[in-house]
Amino acid sequence: MWHRVFSILFFACAWAWVPGPALAEDTAAAEAAAALSAAPGQDNVFTAQGLALDVTAESAVAARKLALLDGQRRALDLVLRRITLRSDHGALPKPDDETIAQLVATVQVSGEKTSSVRYLAALTVRFHRAAIRNLLRGAGFSFSETRAKATLVLPVFEKGAALSLFEDSNIWRRAWERLDLPPDSLLPLLLPKGDLKDITAVAAKAAVAGSEEQLRTIARRYGVDNVTVSHAILSIDLAAGGVPQVQVNMLHFSPRGKSTEVMDYGVEVGEDLDTAMDRLAQRVAVDQLERWKRRTRLTFDADTSLSAQVPLSGLADWLLIRQRLNASAMVGSIKLQGISREDAQVVIDYLGDTDSLVVSLAQRDLHLSLIDGFWVLRLARQGTVKAE
Repeated sequence: MWHRVFSILFFACAWAWVPGPALAEDTAAAEAAAALSAAPGQDNVFTAQGLALDVTAESAVAARKLALLDGQRRALDLVLRRITLRSDHGALPKPDDETIAQLVATVQVSGEKTSSVRYLAALTVRFHRAAIRNLLRGAGFSFSETRAKATLVLPVFEKGAALSLFEDSNIWRRAWERLDLPPDSLLPLLLPKGDLKDITAVAAKAAVAGSEEQLRTIARRYGVDNVTVSHAILSIDLAAGGVPQVQVNMLHFSPRGKSTEVMDYGVEVGEDLDTAMDRLAQRVAVDQLERWKRRTRLTFDADTSLSAQVPLSGLADWLLIRQRLNASAMVGSIKLQGISREDAQVVIDYLGDTDSLVVSLAQRDLHLSLIDGFWVLRLARQGTVKAE
């Protein structure tokens, strides 16, 4: 009896859901569904929020018109830079105002203030995903739309074999604190507060050693799955005449395990150590973001698909998995081939390679793995822990 009820409910829901059209012809409804299924607090990848407008013209009406046009241009540039590689930023498309208006989905203005000749406000602009895709594809640019889960960065500084993390002497942590780390980045990076709870949660030596217990404790405090230990080592290059140098190693910790990344970073300190550390922190942060974009970039030149078994404990599992699949930027469509009380069989059409798909789905708490030659898709039950 339960099986019959399950089947009726499932097929009612399945028929109610119609796969979206080709990716180049996305609708506003598909975009809204993806936005609703995003994790709480995550900004839409195609939205530029809170841009400050301040324009003076011959009248307040003229100033408002100029401000909105300028704001939409700035919003488009921000979104394009967010999803494309830094090396391409100098050559990004710069469409005219009429073309930009066709890319815009919604505009929200708040905090308007005017004088006889001046206009001030805050502007939020959301763009059509399909239109942005077509713009970049037409211009020949590669891009990523996968937003990573937040990563907590622990900057550890080593000088003369002495390690520091939350100590006041840690100039590496101060350099990271001076960075402008945008919360709407495709790779959101967080920094710890450095308060007493942090100090008791993880020590510099344990962080560099990759202590799972302590790294898990600090991750739980900030409600993240991913922690990166950025280990900067100050040394003296005797062969170069005693020139101080800094090199950086990265240790990545996530529910999928640990990985060490020995970075080819090195900067000659010169006379100003703080300035050198600022440059180095900026370079590390940017390179991590660029690495993420390359790892998750979309490809449209070939149709790729895979068939996966989806273990289920009930209808709710399938509905949640389907919602998360639809929210993934890399998934073009999903086709249900069969379903029972225990599992379902689906075909996933996606943009990119399989490794990128695995990474993209992991950001939606979906675990795709190859087991005995067959793909298996499961809910990642652990999810993101709640911040303490």
